[in-house]
Amino acid sequence: MLKFIMRKFYHDHIYTDEPELFYKLYQWNSGLFTLLSLRNILGIIFCGIIGIGWIIFIKPRMYGLGFIDVALLLFLLEMREAKKLIELENSEKMTPKQIRTKKMERFIRKFVTQNGGALGKKEWKVIKKTDSELYNDLLCEDCNHCCYYYSLEIAKIIKDSILIWGAVEEPFEEEHKCYAHAVILRNGYIYDSNMRQSAKYEDFIKLYKFKLYKQWDYSEYSRNNFRASEREEFRKWCKENNVLKYHKF
Repeated sequence: MLKFIMRKFYHDHIYTDEPELFYKLYQWNSGLFTLLSLRNILGIIFCGIIGIGWIIFIKPRMYGLGFIDVALLLFLLEMREAKKLIELENSEKMTPKQIRTKKMERFIRKFVTQNGGALGKKEWKVIKKTDSELYNDLLCEDCNHCCYYYSLEIAKIIKDSILIWGAVEEPFEEEHKCYAHAVILRNGYIYDSNMRQSAKYEDFIKLYKFKLYKQWDYSEYSRNNFRASEREEFRKWCKENNVLKYHKF
């Protein structure tokens, strides 16, 4: 269902030669919120079809009328939501429905994040026990665009992780620009703190046209001032390879 939503709503907004891979990897990051946002419309369609079918083919017809009433109620709620969206068009505020949708998405995403190929339930329990504040940050939007920090912090706790720095190509941008990025590798899977999910290493490389700078094991990235010691060379590499947004590394 989520992949279907991705195909319908995102096929004209991405710039990649791996669209099916994009739909697969972004179904939770983008498709879930879209699907939850459509819950009233899907409810209208479902209840409308059931109601009409019940009235035509099944007795007593009063139950069919009940489904039609629910469909009409959802339609009125959707019309009210559309009015609020128009009112807030030039504002950064969210409607009550959008806020509820975001909470629902966050709740579901926690299960996806904690059951990945790179980090499973066992690893998340260790992270929570070691640093509860880090654990909470990793399960919400606070960790977005801070991969340089969170990937290293995860790797320090889950010590059999490999820390990787490099550059990714943004699939939403027509210019195919590359941006500095950091992830961890475990069991053949990447964990991306920006996406808050795991992905097969091969899929990650293929979708993002990933350019590798360096990778390190625990004995290397756990030393004091690791980022500071690597920063100058990494920035030099970024400049040579036309990689953007590397200044926070």
